[in-house]
Amino acid sequence: MLTRSDRVRWVLAVAAMFVPALAVGVSALAWNDRLPARIASHWSGLGTADDSLPTMPVFIGALAVTSALAIAAAIVVALPRVDARASRATLFWLGLPVGIAATIWLVPAWLTLQAGSPEAAVLGGWILAFFGSVLYGLLPFAIAPRSPAEPRTSVAPLELGASEVGAWSRSITANVFIWATGVVAVVTGVIVASAIITGELGAFAFGLVVLAVALMLVASFIRLRVTIDWRGLRVTSLVFGVPLKRIPLDRIAAVEAADLRPEEWGGWGYRIRAGRSAIILRGGPGLVVTTTSGSQFALTLDDPETPAALLSALSVRRDAPAVAPGDRPHS
Repeated sequence: MLTRSDRVRWVLAVAAMFVPALAVGVSALAWNDRLPARIASHWSGLGTADDSLPTMPVFIGALAVTSALAIAAAIVVALPRVDARASRATLFWLGLPVGIAATIWLVPAWLTLQAGSPEAAVLGGWILAFFGSVLYGLLPFAIAPRSPAEPRTSVAPLELGASEVGAWSRSITANVFIWATGVVAVVTGVIVASAIITGELGAFAFGLVVLAVALMLVASFIRLRVTIDWRGLRVTSLVFGVPLKRIPLDRIAAVEAADLRPEEWGGWGYRIRAGRSAIILRGGPGLVVTTTSGSQFALTLDDPETPAALLSALSVRRDAPAVAPGDRPHS
């Protein structure tokens, strides 16, 4: 049950997601009669701009992206089946492009307005705004209420007979990445449409390449295959057939079942941090493998106890010393 304080913090966190869209809309209304037909769009240094774009498509694109992502975040937070950990991670990851999209409009439009023309717009210290915009997701993430530390459970090895060979495999579908792929595809479509309408496709080329790469990365996590057998643990993307993670049995030191929190592993998707990595598809049950080097790998997985017990048993069997024929007990 949420406390009153938690409810207020969730409302404020979602409200923070709408601030960039509000800033884009209000600024356009305030500057509408003073902005020229084109605004600065590219700087090779801190001096004057060396390229420009039509004002209206840039504004429409920024408003569409910031509004769509803010609405998507509000929907995720409001869904009763999405837990607090997943909601908090959603605010973080959707907040990043929201901040970037707003800055792409606000800074160039303001500099163009101050200079009187896009060619005279000087970037200067405003370059810091572009770098800082990628951190906007930290604001709603920090406002949203925190979750308690994730509990872990050690799993006893599965009992296998001397001649038994265990194997386990499961396909996982991540609905959140289906939605994320759709959002990225829509954003890409809006930008492509704006570029075609304005005839400035070349100016958008770099951004479109970035979005295409992002689309492939997000789509690769829609459906995964997790396999545990004599080779160890393997995770493969079924969308592109690309192996994402492999841990051989001889590198496994311990296996645990845990309640994974995306924010404690760096967010959703394939996360890599110092001494640990993870494939997080949602908040909830998962597998945590500690390797012989001390690093950890986590994987979102329903009912992780059985695969954890099997992986532990296979690892123990591999590490067990062989028994010489003369040392075998007699019946």
